[in-house]
Amino acid sequence: MTLRRLGPALCCLVVALVLGVPGAAAAATAQGGPSFLRLAHLSPDTPNVDVYLTAVDDPARSFTLEGVGYGAVSDYRSLPAGTYTVAMRSAGAPADAPPVIATTLTTEPGEAYTVAGTGLYDELGLTVLVDDLTMPEPGQARLRVINAAATAPQVDLAVAGGPVIAEGVGFAESSGYRTVPIGSWTVNVSTPGGGAPTSLPVDVAANAVYTVLLLDTGGRLTAQLHLDSAGAPAVPLGGIHTGFGGTAGGWGGLEWLLLAAAAVAAAALVGRLRRASSR
Repeated sequence: MTLRRLGPALCCLVVALVLGVPGAAAAATAQGGPSFLRLAHLSPDTPNVDVYLTAVDDPARSFTLEGVGYGAVSDYRSLPAGTYTVAMRSAGAPADAPPVIATTLTTEPGEAYTVAGTGLYDELGLTVLVDDLTMPEPGQARLRVINAAATAPQVDLAVAGGPVIAEGVGFAESSGYRTVPIGSWTVNVSTPGGGAPTSLPVDVAANAVYTVLLLDTGGRLTAQLHLDSAGAPAVPLGGIHTGFGGTAGGWGGLEWLLLAAAAVAAAALVGRLRRASSR
């Protein structure tokens, strides 16, 4: 069979071989579909940590987030569905040092998860949240709250002048998802018996899913809005980048430059093969 008859199929194969992991991972997970996982540090009095994620069936398939500080939320990573261990060690500790805390989870194809260190240090735990990134109804948005603020043992959230989003969300707990208005409005976060509510101006887009993250900042309650997914179908996105370094997730400029160079090399190789086959 000649290259001319193979056409686009062989071109795609050559590109996948040259580009390596991105194309190969897509092919490997096409049948069952990937899962999506992100990591977070939500314990107010726990120092910075290094977070290790390792596939149980293939320890070489792993990554580490170094120097993760309170309030940090990583991007989602696309991973083959399977069983993983997540371990937190004190920042800078050897990789073989006993973890401060660890857990194991099994991910399912198409599902998204947030694994977070939660609670105060003396009772630190790793919480696994199943993130429902289901596409909202057309023209609508969905939102939940995660309470990582020890100064707010219980909170209520409501649209200013509008409906209640969540009630009685305790520290180290999360609410369910609620359909919310699109557009620019304000979330009011109040504590039962507390003072004036904490207000968070938001700009909510249609067909998107959000998380409001409550934190202790300088002894007071603050709120952050995270866009978790957007578009049709829902696409997992990243979090606010605070405190991640070292081998933190995501593709930077160098990786994209290498990807572009590999694509050029692949195109040149395909051209040479076509010229050779026509002789």
